[in-house]
Amino acid sequence: MSNTKAKLDEIRQMMNSPKTIEGFGLSNEENIHIYGYHPEDEQIVRHFVKKLQEAKLYCNLKVFDLYEIFLSICEKKKITKVIPKLEEKKGSKGLFQEIQKFATVDAFINEMKYEPHGKKDVILITGIGSAFPFMRIHKLLNAIQPYFSNMPIFVLYPGEYDGHELRLFNCLKANPYYRAFNIK
Repeated sequence: MSNTKAKLDEIRQMMNSPKTIEGFGLSNEENIHIYGYHPEDEQIVRHFVKKLQEAKLYCNLKVFDLYEIFLSICEKKKITKVIPKLEEKKGSKGLFQEIQKFATVDAFINEMKYEPHGKKDVILITGIGSAFPFMRIHKLLNAIQPYFSNMPIFVLYPGEYDGHELRLFNCLKANPYYRAFNIK
């Protein structure tokens, strides 16, 4: 737990660093930083995000909670109230297949896009565990770069990231992703 708090403090310092925001030291690498934390530290991470949003920072922080985005997509499709009935009728697998038709990577990106981008904008992606299995972060990160290529992206990931693979909740099948810096 204390390691998580120390790492979150480090992330805050990175977000306050002009060097990080302007991408100094990057050699055509994506300015994506992933912090894989122990899933049992979720409440610590949520508290950190709340306090970060209230803090005065050097950067202009844009927080995207994937679960909130998922709920927004469902609301726009007017499916939120009928999800329990749909699951009862089609089962969990059938419900998942129905939701996957509209809760796509593009739908998530459309909810995240904004203009104009500021010089000190920093993206923070949270809610990854709560949005599972409807959105997988490796798929989103693969598709998001053209829309946010000029700014750092920080990902708070409930699981392991070793610089090559993401393992959600420290137990699910690993998914390859190597374009990010690992905040260890």
